[in-house]
Amino acid sequence: MSHPINIRVEGTNELIRDLRKARIDVQEDARKVLKEMADKIADDARRRVPVDTGALRRTIRPWVSKKTLDASVSAGGKSGGVDVYYAHFVEHSTKKKPARPFLYPSGRAHEQETEARLTAVMYEALRKGVEG
Repeated sequence: MSHPINIRVEGTNELIRDLRKARIDVQEDARKVLKEMADKIADDARRRVPVDTGALRRTIRPWVSKKTLDASVSAGGKSGGVDVYYAHFVEHSTKKKPARPFLYPSGRAHEQETEARLTAVMYEALRKGVEG
């Protein structure tokens, strides 16, 4: 009959606690970057959007999840009691009107900066983890 071998590494509790803290810090830093970039993309989209009454511009909103690291920028929906159903048509075109994209180009314009800033958050977390 064999018996299991157990090993316990001293200091593990502190290490696990530090890693859990770093994970939360990293998530908070990443969430901060996502919020800043979503705001920047929304501002860019507001500058790019064709304006007639301004209703479509008012519906451009950034969103970042508090629970997950999801972020988006949306346009359309209700604004001041007005249903701005046509956001999709402006972005993608209709049979009678050509596309006048504003969301997609805004996202693309900030794609590399967003990626670089999130990568920097990850590298900083790794650096802090290595240096202690």
